[in-house]
Amino acid sequence: MAALVATAFLPLFTEDAGALAIPFALFHLAVAGFIAWTLFGTAYRIGDDAILVRSGPFRWRIPLGAIVSVTPTRNPLSSPAVSLDRLRVAYRAARGERALMLSPADKAGFLAELAARCPSLRLAGDRLLPSRAAPS
Repeated sequence: MAALVATAFLPLFTEDAGALAIPFALFHLAVAGFIAWTLFGTAYRIGDDAILVRSGPFRWRIPLGAIVSVTPTRNPLSSPAVSLDRLRVAYRAARGERALMLSPADKAGFLAELAARCPSLRLAGDRLLPSRAAPS
């Protein structure tokens, strides 16, 4: 991030700083600001009926009743997670099963609270799996 900000101003201090130097600097600052907003503006909250996810300008709402499983992952794909130590939340959506990766600071507490609010899931170590059906 610091390198991005530093390179934004580099053309301003060269002898041949042309007409593009200021737009170049403004573009780099805008990109750095967006990255900072996304990183520092990432939060997760378990509401009464959904997990509410915010990451910069992006918002997600995962209904608790739609969650299929929550498993640990280190998948580097883009997601509202600021760490590679993530939880993959699989859930049912209108267009089939979807997943979102989150990185709550207190993974164990996050899983315990979700398990308490989702009767269809059971805590199994470091993950939430579908509850076993009662024997008939």
